Amino acid sequence: MNNSIDELVINYHVTEVCNYSCKFCYAKWDRPSEIQAHGQDAELMLEKLADYFFDDNTNQVKAVFPYKSVRINFAGGEPLILKKRFEKLIIKTKLLGFNLSLITNGHYLTDSFIDNYGAMFSMIGISFDSQYLTARENIGRIDRKGKSFGSHDLIKAVTQLRSVNPSITIKVNTVVNSLNYQESFEQLIADIKPEKWKVFQVLPVLNNNLLVSDEQFSGFIKRHASLKEVMVAEDNEAMTNSYLMINPQGRFYQNSATQNGYVYGDLILDVAVEQALEVCEINWETFTSRYKKGNKISLISSSEYQIKNNAALKQGVLA
Repeated sequence: MNNSIDELVINYHVTEVCNYSCKFCYAKWDRPSEIQAHGQDAELMLEKLADYFFDDNTNQVKAVFPYKSVRINFAGGEPLILKKRFEKLIIKTKLLGFNLSLITNGHYLTDSFIDNYGAMFSMIGISFDSQYLTARENIGRIDRKGKSFGSHDLIKAVTQLRSVNPSITIKVNTVVNSLNYQESFEQLIADIKPEKWKVFQVLPVLNNNLLVSDEQFSGFIKRHASLKEVMVAEDNEAMTNSYLMINPQGRFYQNSATQNGYVYGDLILDVAVEQALEVCEINWETFTSRYKKGNKISLISSSEYQIKNNAALKQGVLA
């Protein structure tokens, strides 16, 4: 089996703070002390990660799964709520040699931010769960002033990002839940033409609000078969132990099927990166499959789907 991947992706949840209050949000850590708020600690952590993942000959991750580049994927909370602080982290991360990507709810994707920083990102993912204001309100995708990032805002932001950065990869993230699993996204996704539409089954982590059954989730997938060229779906099993994640405090962590909530490693600033990684019982086969180019999701039946490589697919491709 060829385990090599073009790009290793590290998801750095830089802050827990968010302008929205999504009821199914798993990015909650009881407001730990965030290293981005303590001088240059976040920059020092990024330097340490760069030394390990780029130059360290003892790097066990690269020994098992050779990669050509490393991408820091900033997530939250909402990273853009940090404004100037986040902009400094963007510049530092880029100077260290990492590729950059961002997951955002879109609310702060202003004309100014896109014009000044849009060209630095290889990918921007925008979380978008419903075209209907009432559903977004009930999900919690609305700020204290009653503002919510809607379909027209999404189209405008994507159009401007592509104008500033024609090579950027646009990803739309949708969490399928009890409020949107019957909604059709066909026309919206067809209009936006993202390189990837990532569809998640809402996770039973920390609370069980808005859960959908496996049958409801797979039904959503089947109804959107016309978007097979861009859709990538992940159920609960695919998302367990398959992400390399750092929390706002600067610890690797995992959502585990065997424990309630999360398990955490030591502070990256306090120990060797190798030791900090020990908590991450990564399912490397799933991890590698996610980030290899050309992986697809093939519909097997109305309630089953699986990830396969391009070479194995001849027909019935969904993603």
